[in-house]
Order: sequence, then structure tokens, then C-alpha cells
Amino acid sequence: MQQDPLSLMQFQKKFGTEKACQKHLFRLRWPEGFRCPRCQHAEAYFHRTRHLYICKACGYQASLTAGTVFHKTRTPLHKWFWMIWLMGRQKSGISMLSLQRMPEIKTYKTVWTMGHKIRKAMTERDASYKLAGLIEMDDTYFGPPKPGKRGRGATGKAKVVVAVETPAEKKSTDLPPCGWYPTSAAQRLSTWCKSAWQSRL
Repeated sequence: MQQDPLSLMQFQKKFGTEKACQKHLFRLRWPEGFRCPRCQHAEAYFHRTRHLYICKACGYQASLTAGTVFHKTRTPLHKWFWMIWLMGRQKSGISMLSLQRMPEIKTYKTVWTMGHKIRKAMTERDASYKLAGLIEMDDTYFGPPKPGKRGRGATGKAKVVVAVETPAEKKSTDLPPCGWYPTSAAQRLSTWCKSAWQSRL
């Protein structure tokens, strides 16, 4: 489910401290309270130094960050959260150097790794979204200029289809989210494209 974006002040209020970020992850991992992944026991000790929840029944050590982009990170969670917010808010993109300066991350290597993990997670998340409402589509060809035929059918060009959701009340579709589709996907969507464009005439 997509959520409404937070403003700068809303984000700062909600995720301004390390403890607030940890509480948020806890609620996401255990919405109904702690449950041991091994024995399902509901009580645990919290190891403050290692940030682990140790099951009182079987001793299993559960981590808030296991299975997430934060796993085994040495960077504070609130800096991760700031990076996610900044990358998600900038529609035109943001440089890694800017991201390194804003949350004050020590090295470029660290911020590059963080950015790579965040982008991968965003891609996987977006793949689950569906377009709805009024959908506009168009296709084009991309590639470097080459001698010979130009335009449609030119050699060395990759065909892409763009699908965009616009605000309007209209029956939902089962199309993937807004994005760019390579040739194979464009072929699979060809029938839908024809009917979509004919309906607009």
C-alpha cells in the first residue's frame, strides 16, 4: 500500500531520533508485539549494546534489521531513514555527494553502498504497485544515432513503452506500475496498447 509522503517537518518529528527509528522497525517486524522467530515465545530481553532481542524461552537472538537493507550496518538508523526520505522525495534524482553531506555520512563508499541498497529496495517495492484510474501510454525508440534508416524500425534501437497514471475516476487495470518497458514487455503489452489508443480516438 502506497503512503502519503511526509513533509520535512513531519519526517523530523516522526523519525528524528535513533530510538524513534528502532520503534518503527519494531512495529513493522512485530505488529502484535515480540514473537520469537524460532519458538514463537512472546517475551525477550533487549541487549542494548548489540541491539538484539533475546528470547526468554529458547535464547534465540532476534535482530530488528535482519532481512532488511539495514542488516549489519554500522551507520545509525536515523541516517538511513534520512537517506531514504531524501532519495524518495527527489523526483529528478540526487547525487551521492549531496547525500553524503546532508546526513553527514563519513565516507563516499558507505553512502554509495547505502544508496545502492535503497534503490534496489525501491525497485522491488515499485514492482508490486498497480496502475489505476486514467492511464496514458506512448512508445518510442532509444539508442545512439547510426547511419541508415531513421525512426521506427531503425537498427540498434530499443523500443520502450511508457505508462503513466493520471488522476481520474476510471476502472483499474492489471498493468505493472508506471515505468519503462523494454522490447519484450512492449510486445506483451501490444494488444493492450492498441485498444487503449483506440479508446482515446
